[in-house]
Amino acid sequence: MEQLLMGRMPEPFNNGDYQDITLSITEDCNLRCKYCYMVHKSEFKVMSFDTAKKIVDFVLAQEVKKENVVWNFIGGEPTIEMDLIDKITDYIKIKQYALRHPWRNHYMFYTWK
Repeated sequence: MEQLLMGRMPEPFNNGDYQDITLSITEDCNLRCKYCYMVHKSEFKVMSFDTAKKIVDFVLAQEVKKENVVWNFIGGEPTIEMDLIDKITDYIKIKQYALRHPWRNHYMFYTWK
């Protein structure tokens, strides 16, 4: 296990060479940061699971250009919708495995605000 030292970041996933897929889960946020890029926050705008499945199916049907993938979940504050993210990540793992997709063993999930 790599030891993290103060002032030193860990090496990036696959040296930064990966396909980046970003899903905007919600516009809702329980914080009010002055520097936030989300100007018009709305608690009513949440991605549906059906929409997420369509996006995942579309992405996995495309030609693979990178050996590794990072599935990003963003929003307002995406962790407000952690149950939805959990369902989506399960769906991604199951689909990649069922399709014998090249990413089935080369992926990472990431959430950030």
